Amino acid sequence: MAELGKRVVTGIILLFLAVAWFFYTPEPWFAWVLGVLAMAASIELLLMLKLPHARLFALFMAFVWAMLIGGADLAYVLLAVMIGWTSLFVMTTKTDHVRDHFTKLAAAQWMVIWLLLFVSAVQMLHGRHDGIVLLAGAFAGVWVADIAAYFAGRRFGTRKLCPAVSPGKTIQGFAAALVAGTVVSASIWVRFLSLDVGLALLLGVVLVLTAVLGDLAESALKRAAGVKDSSALLPGHGGLLDRIDALLPSIPAVSALWLILA
Repeated sequence: MAELGKRVVTGIILLFLAVAWFFYTPEPWFAWVLGVLAMAASIELLLMLKLPHARLFALFMAFVWAMLIGGADLAYVLLAVMIGWTSLFVMTTKTDHVRDHFTKLAAAQWMVIWLLLFVSAVQMLHGRHDGIVLLAGAFAGVWVADIAAYFAGRRFGTRKLCPAVSPGKTIQGFAAALVAGTVVSASIWVRFLSLDVGLALLLGVVLVLTAVLGDLAESALKRAAGVKDSSALLPGHGGLLDRIDALLPSIPAVSALWLILA
């Protein structure tokens, strides 16, 4: 109960801060706060994986986030990450550590690419009124899905969803997440974005499915790194990456689908 209490209190504080930042922070401050959060997540990732010469990679990531937040095209930023990280790897890795260091580099780069897609989608959509509504519905849907999965899994969970990666997740929790997250996000989009019900439900299903995949992907990364949480930054919730893992693939996926179909 003590752990649940910490989780609830931290969740309420995070919700208040998220609403204040998302709805009431003007540009360019919104974008720079987004960049700071992305940089914090990058540092957390480097420390979690114990990537050699983490300070050099962190300095490079600061440059990358400044590029993206400053308005550089995403394609150029992704290219810079590929070239920059590979160059740092070649310059800093000793012969007898190549295999271990390359595995860590590949894992970190994989997560950074999703983080770049997420930040790019949020930055692009936040500049549009309808984009803000889409993001609000998506964020709400992911958070409600997470809460539903947690409580339904604890109360009714009997069959494991993916025990090799995340032993705590159950099929019953996943089902509750799919229903709750889809209904909440679709309701917001139908009411405030005037989306067709069918399209809203489709986006809601895609949102929750990709959110679950993002959660499992970060769980796999933590297992590879041999840690329970990405950090101890948020009491009851783990680290920053633990809070945004489900958002990293779901926001870009839903954003792209909405821009194509709406």
